[in-house]
Amino acid sequence: MKFRAVAALAAAILLPAARLPARTDAPPATPEAPAAPKETTADGAAAPRPPEGSRIINLPSADAPRRRTLTVLFTHRFSQPVEQSDIHSLYSFDSGADIGIGLAYAPIDDLDVSLYRTSGLDVYELDVRYHVFSAGPLSAAVRLGGDWRTEANLQNRNGVFAQAILGVSLGSRVRLTAVPTYVSKTSGQRFVSPKPFYENLFSVPAAVSIAVTRSINVQGEVEPRLGKADSRGVAWIAAIEKTVVRHRFAFTVGNQRGTTVDQYIATDFSGLHPHGYYLGFNLVRQWKL
Repeated sequence: MKFRAVAALAAAILLPAARLPARTDAPPATPEAPAAPKETTADGAAAPRPPEGSRIINLPSADAPRRRTLTVLFTHRFSQPVEQSDIHSLYSFDSGADIGIGLAYAPIDDLDVSLYRTSGLDVYELDVRYHVFSAGPLSAAVRLGGDWRTEANLQNRNGVFAQAILGVSLGSRVRLTAVPTYVSKTSGQRFVSPKPFYENLFSVPAAVSIAVTRSINVQGEVEPRLGKADSRGVAWIAAIEKTVVRHRFAFTVGNQRGTTVDQYIATDFSGLHPHGYYLGFNLVRQWKL
């Protein structure tokens, strides 16, 4: 009898508690935010990445990196033209090269500051670029900077430049860019006649960029003939570029070996063989700080 009484008392105590919801200290669950939709085209396919980064090949793009983006750039331009090489020089890959290293940072939206150095005449280039506007297919930016040439025995050391960068997009895969450029002094060469360099030079190089697939681009740039009596012709360079997230690798070919403004704006800096084909590459890596 005592056991039955104890069991009845325990049931009377525990059963009401069993009907109460279990207590938990965890906060109530909240619905998960929907995943951000992926960029797609009208037919549902993945949208292509832009056909160019903040630098096309040598010319600047109208686009600026996002705020707090750090960019590192490596350029390589081999010195031997392909047509003067063979299998023993690995078709110019064994030749010497002009090597460039650059660092850029975007402290605020639409503003990019960069410092670039190339071993060709030991040129240091410092510039500031500002993205002015984007309206539909049109985009524009301005770029101001200067070049400091440190190689020995040069007749001029410093020069400044100003560029307007005007781009128009044809759909999502093609962009045309014109870059009206003023340079106070070009690099020139130590042994080129009749002039080692030009002063107060104005030119309008142009570029085209095409997104072949979402991650493969084809680009080309042209620097027009100087219009001087000693002009050596039109300079050009083309590239095929592979992109992944925050990386770009471009394999280049052309008669244009200069990579700084004071070099590529003067088409007589194409080298001793202006009709030659020089190989090279660009490598870009970006971080968000």
